Amino acid sequence: MKSKREMPETLIIRPPSEYRSLLVRLTRGCKWNRCRFCGLYPHLGELTFSRRMVADVKHDIDLLRQRNLKSETAFFGDADPLQIGLTEFIEIARYLRSVIPVKRLTSYARASTLWKLKENGIRDLAGAGLDRVHIGLESGDAETLNYHRKGQSPKMVEEATEWLKEAGIEVSFYVLLGLGGRENWQKHIRETARLINKTKPEFVRIRRLWLYKSNSFISGPECPLYADIRAGTFTPQTPEGTVHELRLFIEMLDKYLATLVICDHSNNYVHVSGRIREDKNDMLSAIDDFLRLPEQEREQHYETVGSRI
Repeated sequence: MKSKREMPETLIIRPPSEYRSLLVRLTRGCKWNRCRFCGLYPHLGELTFSRRMVADVKHDIDLLRQRNLKSETAFFGDADPLQIGLTEFIEIARYLRSVIPVKRLTSYARASTLWKLKENGIRDLAGAGLDRVHIGLESGDAETLNYHRKGQSPKMVEEATEWLKEAGIEVSFYVLLGLGGRENWQKHIRETARLINKTKPEFVRIRRLWLYKSNSFISGPECPLYADIRAGTFTPQTPEGTVHELRLFIEMLDKYLATLVICDHSNNYVHVSGRIREDKNDMLSAIDDFLRLPEQEREQHYETVGSRI
């Protein structure tokens, strides 16, 4: 008879904001795994996608409860844990809430997966205790999304976000600076700001495009976008270009927007955070102060930050 594990499975990636959360793995890897800019799960060792058995996930939850970690929040992964199935996801969410008194339950989710669930499915998620979702918006520009094979459209994001907000589930979007390259950066940023103004998510978390090679510290497959860079069909944004992207993005956000914009990752060159309706001008001033630094000082800063996951 197979003995049960004594340690819960760990996630490949989690948001920095979930560092105190109980981490529960429902799926392994990314089922979509087609985005030109990503390929992170294979690079980090999870070459294929698979769904875990509900009983195994519940066993992990029992192990977390026994460890008495005093966490007030829980987080579901890997890339799109809803791929385990709506019924299975709800069963696991209800079980977790029945045995551990967490105040918030959060999950990664693809916009396309949420859109396929429609309004009723999303309402069922809220009923099962899901409070917040982290969604890789990346861009609000249809051309940029299509080029990078993201598998979602701005319209899809709008509809899914409306259903989430109606159900009382908070939305945390990720925006990826540099995704339009040097040729299309303004349209990428302008359309992204337009979509944020329209959907009004609770959070926007800023990231910068990470171009990794197979000889990185993990030694997994390189970023798929490198093939396009070599072919000359994509020109990476400059470090300073991404700072200008951040400034344009914040500038274009509606001054009455309650959204909290956060640069909460070490990969960002400039770290500004704040609620747009209260802190927009201060955030823009901080970016301008950085851009007024001597060129040599800025270049040294970019080199020091480097590029990392």
